[in-house]
Amino acid sequence: MIPIVPSIDGVGPTVLFVHGSAADRTTWTIQVAGLRSKLRLITYDRRGTGASELPPGAAFFRIEQHADDAAALIETYAEGGPVLAVGSSFGAVVVLDLARRRPELLRGAMLLEPPLARNDTLPPIPEDFLARYDTLARERSGPGAAEFFLRSVLGDAAFERMPKRFQERSMALHAQIRQDIAALGAYPVRYAELATVQVPILLLGGDRSAPFYRHTLHALHDALGNARLEFLAGAGHMMHADVHRRFNQRLLEFLAEVSL
Repeated sequence: MIPIVPSIDGVGPTVLFVHGSAADRTTWTIQVAGLRSKLRLITYDRRGTGASELPPGAAFFRIEQHADDAAALIETYAEGGPVLAVGSSFGAVVVLDLARRRPELLRGAMLLEPPLARNDTLPPIPEDFLARYDTLARERSGPGAAEFFLRSVLGDAAFERMPKRFQERSMALHAQIRQDIAALGAYPVRYAELATVQVPILLLGGDRSAPFYRHTLHALHDALGNARLEFLAGAGHMMHADVHRRFNQRLLEFLAEVSL
């Protein structure tokens, strides 16, 4: 596969950011602008974003492949770490897998509302979600299916508040969204194993987000071996944009707590 080339800004302790679905590295623009004087910030486009090609015979990149990419970036551009990794939504699942399989690379991890089932008896994604996405893509368009996805994960009100240009940019990533949905559907959380994860983890939720994120965050908090759970007032699923000053400050505080 083609190596990922990240963007690197700033000086100081290294932070790796992993974006979610319907997004790319630019989702962290506010963090880069606000924190580059204090931190060395690595952002990148995950495989499947933009023009990235799928492996032969594959329909999507697996969570583990995304986590391997994140590990390679730390090894190549952060001298093997340890670093702080921050993941939003799908990116939070990637960071969770990184903490599970490559804990030596991380001093800490911030997981922003990973879209996982709250226990292992539930399907990883709603059973008809991917089929409905594909039906909408055929009957309306790829961007039309992406709008359905965004309204589902953000809520109608949050979607309507998005500037038109951001709506259009997000919906243009409909192929990436489809891959991510399939990857989540193939990823078992294995909650019973999470107690062995000793990387310090800060689970963050928004108090205006959909309730199912809260259920998952509580489940992860109970299962992980070294986790703290907090909610940011006034924030929705895109909390790093909704309340960016408070989010940036909490990131700096967490860095101090894990002594990076």
